[in-house]
Amino acid sequence: MKKIFTFIAAAALAMTAFATDYAGKITVSVNGEGGTQETTINIDQNEDGTYCLSINNFTLDNDGSPMGVGNIVLDNMKGYTINGVTTIVADQSITVTEGDDPNIPFWLGPMLGEVPIIMAAQFDGTDAKADIDIDMREIMDQFINVKFATPGIEGVYGDVNGDGEVTAADVTSVYNVILGQ
Repeated sequence: MKKIFTFIAAAALAMTAFATDYAGKITVSVNGEGGTQETTINIDQNEDGTYCLSINNFTLDNDGSPMGVGNIVLDNMKGYTINGVTTIVADQSITVTEGDDPNIPFWLGPMLGEVPIIMAAQFDGTDAKADIDIDMREIMDQFINVKFATPGIEGVYGDVNGDGEVTAADVTSVYNVILGQ
């Protein structure tokens, strides 16, 4: 009986061990102009081994006032781990849902419909970085780039394989993630 309880406790820990909140700076630029603010992203490992990256109650600073965007969730992404750092990529369209922060009276995201997102992120147990492109030129004549990094993160955006530079090897690493290799 003791072994069964130990197994259940270990299984419960395993399911929650891969849920991590990362606090850091996020830079949002629209058509090349923007600003930086503090936010938190969450990365969970799903039961099937895929990952879910979310930014809940995301707001943008609009001249000192928060403009509600909503909940951004990228799910079912395969991960590729090298030297303890996991890389996930996404090329999907999502619907931004309404946030639940009572201080935000209006959420813009749900009005946008399907939002096309291309994202690459790297993370370990303590640090994360992500680069997200949102091409809304057809609908709003805007190209949005989002960069997120925790304070302790090192490296170059786009350096997926961690060798310190952005090369074709990084593209190969991303393809390996997509292909599940």
